[in-house]
Amino acid sequence: MSPEIITAIITGVTTLIVSLGTWHVTMKQYRLKNMDMAAKAVEEVKDAFTATVAEMQNHLSIIDYEVKTLSERVDKHNNLIERTYELEKRTDLQDKDIAYIKEKLQ
Repeated sequence: MSPEIITAIITGVTTLIVSLGTWHVTMKQYRLKNMDMAAKAVEEVKDAFTATVAEMQNHLSIIDYEVKTLSERVDKHNNLIERTYELEKRTDLQDKDIAYIKEKLQ
């Protein structure tokens, strides 16, 4: 074999090895970059989810407070209605007693 052919083969094999090495390094960097991007995306989703859950818990606590306050007001109102009804019954009885006494006095 002539020295030019051997030099050409060695140059071709060397070029092929360097190209494969470069391709391997490039692919490894690409995979690492994509893994890093995916990890960042997962972190962003996790942070957004955590913030949403915290906001929902805040809204639920406000709703719980408002329901409790409203329930207390309804209880007070119902108690007032019951007391008013009792007073009306007493007034009705007193009116009947007054009418009876007037009738007896005439």
